[in-house]
Amino acid sequence: MSKTLRLEVMNPDHRVYEGQVSMVIVRATTGEMGILPGHAPLVALLDARPVRIRHEEGELQIPVNGGILLVKPDLVTILSAH
Repeated sequence: MSKTLRLEVMNPDHRVYEGQVSMVIVRATTGEMGILPGHAPLVALLDARPVRIRHEEGELQIPVNGGILLVKPDLVTILSAH
């Protein structure tokens, strides 16, 4: 199993982030969740909270004003309202 997964964060204007990450932490409307490589497919609505991204260089936060989270075993896509 791979130790990373691809993350794409997009808003209506442009692609905000794209890269390989080891973990994605989001605040869905049902609560906080962490996504690791190999995660089961999932669709969730996001709250207006920063997305936390863990990768080799450390942790990064990307502001998200709500949106949709789409998870596949090797890809996480976040479609943000802005």
